[in-house]
Amino acid sequence: MTSTEIEEIIKTELQVEPDITNVFGLDLTKCLIKPSRQKYKNANDSTDIYELWTVLEETEDGNGYKIYFDENNKIFGLAIKSDKDELIDIGSYGSFLKTLYSM
Repeated sequence: MTSTEIEEIIKTELQVEPDITNVFGLDLTKCLIKPSRQKYKNANDSTDIYELWTVLEETEDGNGYKIYFDENNKIFGLAIKSDKDELIDIGSYGSFLKTLYSM
């Protein structure tokens, strides 16, 4: 899967939103990023490390929530950055919008 294909999935879901500058309190024109593969740790097992596509950063400094896409399961989920600068997977929610609304 490519970053462009992931962007298309998100774009399709966002068609139901009337204003992407204020979706659930976030300006998606600033929060959505070019999907990039990054290493994530399982919140329940720090030895379980895997790659997911990061698609959204809640804050510009990178310290807020992240939304990722799991290409194997075709679902989106939430993550946070640990105090050691590691990405921690805190759960998957299915669609992009369901994940966004779960923040």
